[in-house]
Amino acid sequence: MKKIVAVSTLALLLAGCNPGEQGAEDATKTEDATKEKTDDNVAQEDKKTDAEVAKEKEAEEAKKEADAKAAADKKAAEEKAAEDKAAADKKAAEEKAAADKKVADDKATEDKATEDKATEDKKDDGKTTSSQDPEPDKKSEPESETPDVDKSDTKADLGLNELVVVNKKYSLPIDYKPSDLVVPDISFSYSGVLEQSYMRAPAAKQIEKMFAAAKKDGVTLNAVSGFRSGQRQTVLYNNYVARDGKAAADQYSARPGHSEHQTGLVFDISAPSVGNGLTAELGNTKEGKWIANNAAKYGFIVRYDKGFQARTGYTYEPWHIRYVGVGPATQIKNNGQTLEEYMKVGH
Repeated sequence: MKKIVAVSTLALLLAGCNPGEQGAEDATKTEDATKEKTDDNVAQEDKKTDAEVAKEKEAEEAKKEADAKAAADKKAAEEKAAEDKAAADKKAAEEKAAADKKVADDKATEDKATEDKATEDKKDDGKTTSSQDPEPDKKSEPESETPDVDKSDTKADLGLNELVVVNKKYSLPIDYKPSDLVVPDISFSYSGVLEQSYMRAPAAKQIEKMFAAAKKDGVTLNAVSGFRSGQRQTVLYNNYVARDGKAAADQYSARPGHSEHQTGLVFDISAPSVGNGLTAELGNTKEGKWIANNAAKYGFIVRYDKGFQARTGYTYEPWHIRYVGVGPATQIKNNGQTLEEYMKVGH
């Protein structure tokens, strides 16, 4: 072995080469080859990275476009849903408004029919015209006053409280209004609460008892008109005078300030059997007879009873009940008196 190495070395020396230099040269070549190979690998890797980056960038751009399209589609869908909802809400509101209008129109028609029927019931065709008549349908020149109309105007004594007398002679201030008006818990001939739905509290309590007792006896009563202001009475009275003449109007309607309704102690009541009309026919019904026989038990009198016109100044009104208290009402009924006779005053 030593001989082979020595021969190789000798061969190199003969060729003019230094063995150490040859080794260094070989090492250098090997290093360069390795470096060249490494550079090729790096270039290859760099090339691969650029492609991947480009691909990733392309994918990212595609994702952005997809996301943008999805967002636009979502927004469009939301806007469409909002438009559809707005359209549906608008349609529902229009349908509700139409339905409400129909209900209101139907009610107005029904109320008008009821009012027309009540008007027919109250016309003077053998029935007494009521101070609750609607606007007049005809006009005539006022006539002369009848002899029983007292032209004096004495102030009513409000200190008498439930026994205050208000008639053709005794009047209230035109703007008088009781301070204790309430709506009694009874059945009415109309819906809603109007000025005429009120009554003074003590009388309201008693009329509630009266209506409950009537119902228990199988009698249906409906309240028509309670408190009436002086201003309202002025309008009504003037209408009746224009329609029927003063002489006729004074037989059934009070002059402004002279109406018992203004005391808050009166209610006109009727029954379905006469169309809830304020008519003398009520007196012939079981409801009218029940009122005449039982009202005094609760403190009420039929203020303008049959055959009392010369003593009260007004024609028969079986519907017009006046609160005076149980004691006075019982005495007035039992004695066949008028309120004026009981209080010893004129009319």
